[in-house]
Amino acid sequence: MSRRVLGFGLVVLLLAAVPNVRAQETEVSDAVTATLTAWADGEYEKFVSYYHADARGFFLDGGSLIQGFSAPALEAMAQAGFKADVTVRDLDVQMHGSMAVTVAYIEGSLTLPGGLVLEATWRYSETRIETDEGWKVVQFHMSTLQSGMGASNRP
Repeated sequence: MSRRVLGFGLVVLLLAAVPNVRAQETEVSDAVTATLTAWADGEYEKFVSYYHADARGFFLDGGSLIQGFSAPALEAMAQAGFKADVTVRDLDVQMHGSMAVTVAYIEGSLTLPGGLVLEATWRYSETRIETDEGWKVVQFHMSTLQSGMGASNRP
């Protein structure tokens, strides 16, 4: 009898955890979308607020590691002509306790200072941690999806 009770208790605990994980996945998905929307809308203070102070990662330019973001620096880039017109697709969230790992494709165009327009599909990944202020990005990577990949590797 005690094994049945224990088994039933474990099932109840597992079923109770599933909605919590789904709720967290939704929170993270919403945070990713809000972050990238703020970037595309030129709301740089809001964009930066989604990043942990120690955030780091790689941007699509293939350059060196970026550590942190500065709203004034992003605003200066916008004043020089930078603009993002992008959408997110195939966003996938994996929960690992109070950490979330996401991957997605970002499609659209980036206008660089000087007027050069890059139209592409980019691969995007990030890691977020849960904080008192919400889900904050601690690691990110964005790179161009290479053309000519095998059919099974194409989005």
